[in-house]
Amino acid sequence: MKIAIVHYDISMQTGAQRLVLGMGNSLKKLGHEVAYFTAIYDKEKAFEEFRTENVIVSNGRLDYFGRFRAITAYRESKEMMKMGMDEFKPDLFVFSSNYYLADKYKPSMIYCHHPEQLLVKKNDLIRRLLHFPIDRAENKGFKETNSILCNSDFTKNAIHERFNRDSTIIFPGVDIDKFTLNEADNRFILTVNRIVPNKNLIFAIELIKKMKKRDNKIKLIVVGVKQLGFEWHLDELNKKIKELDLTDNVEIHTNVTDSELVDSYKNCSIFLYTPKEEHFGIAPIEAMACGKPVIAFNTGGPKETIANNITGYLLQDDLDQWEDKIFDLLDNNQKRVKMGISARNRAVEEFSWDAFMRKIEKKLGQM
Repeated sequence: MKIAIVHYDISMQTGAQRLVLGMGNSLKKLGHEVAYFTAIYDKEKAFEEFRTENVIVSNGRLDYFGRFRAITAYRESKEMMKMGMDEFKPDLFVFSSNYYLADKYKPSMIYCHHPEQLLVKKNDLIRRLLHFPIDRAENKGFKETNSILCNSDFTKNAIHERFNRDSTIIFPGVDIDKFTLNEADNRFILTVNRIVPNKNLIFAIELIKKMKKRDNKIKLIVVGVKQLGFEWHLDELNKKIKELDLTDNVEIHTNVTDSELVDSYKNCSIFLYTPKEEHFGIAPIEAMACGKPVIAFNTGGPKETIANNITGYLLQDDLDQWEDKIFDLLDNNQKRVKMGISARNRAVEEFSWDAFMRKIEKKLGQM
C-alpha cells in the first residue's frame, strides 16, 4: 500500500516529528511505501533521518508577522496536498496534523496528538471568528475520517467529548536500541522540552532556587528546542535565572544534536517533566528508556506513562513535595537505580516501536 503521512511542519525536533518519523519507519517495515507531505522542512533543523526519506515539500509559510499559525496552515494546506499528490498517489492518507483535511482526502486515518481547536486560546472575539471556519472543518474531518488513532486516554476522552467519535490508543514509541539503560550518577537533573510558556519551565527554575538552600551545588540542565515566535521566552528564562542567582545551577542548551540529547538522558540522575495537562509527552518515555526515574505533575499523559512510586513520581503543584522526592532519590542510590530499572522495563514493554507497529498493523487490517 502507498501511504502518505501528512504533517505540516517537520522542521522541529520534538515529539510530534519523532512520532511521524517512527510511524513511517514502522509502516515501511510492514511492507508499505511511505511519503511525507509537509509544507515546512528545514534539513538543518529536522531529524537527520528525514534526509533519506521521500519528503515532498510545498515550502509554505509558518505564520504571518509571527502570528496566525493555525490560520496560515489552514490556508497553505491545499497547496501542500496538491504538490504531494502530484508526485505520489496514496492509497491511504494518515493525518498527524491538519485534521480538517481528513474528510477531503480518503481513505484517511487521523493520528491525533490532541484536537487542534483545543490547543488554541480563543480569548477574544476576533480570534474566535478567525478560527471558526478551521474548527468547523476540523469537526467535519474527525466525523468523516475512516479511522482515528490517538496518543493517550487523555486525548481519547477529548476526542469523544468534542466529536462523539471513538478512537484507538496507540502510544508513540521510543527507540529502545538508541535510548539505552545507563545507571550514571552525575548528580544533575534534566528536563527536555520546547522552550515555550506552556511547558512550565519557570517551575523547574523556581524549584532549583528552593533546592539550592539544601545543596548549593544542585544542577539542572534544560535541553530545549527554540520555537519561532517564542524567542522572547528564552530571554525570559535566562533573565529569571540571573534574578534568582542560579547561573551556576541552571544551564539551558538549545538546538542540541540527537546524539547530544541521548547523552543528556543517559548521564542525568533524575528527569523532571513540568508541563501540566500535557496530552502525552515523549520525553518522559525517552528518559525511562535510559533508566531514569521521572517526576511529573499528576495530570494528563504522564498519568498513563509513569507508574507512580515504581518508575517515578506523580506530584501536585507543590514545590516542597517535588524537592523532597528529588532529594530522596539523589541521596538514595539503591532506590534510584531500582526505580530506573523499572522505568526501563516499562519503556521496553509498553512504548517500543515494535509494540507500536503491531498495533498499527492490526488497525490497518480492520480498514
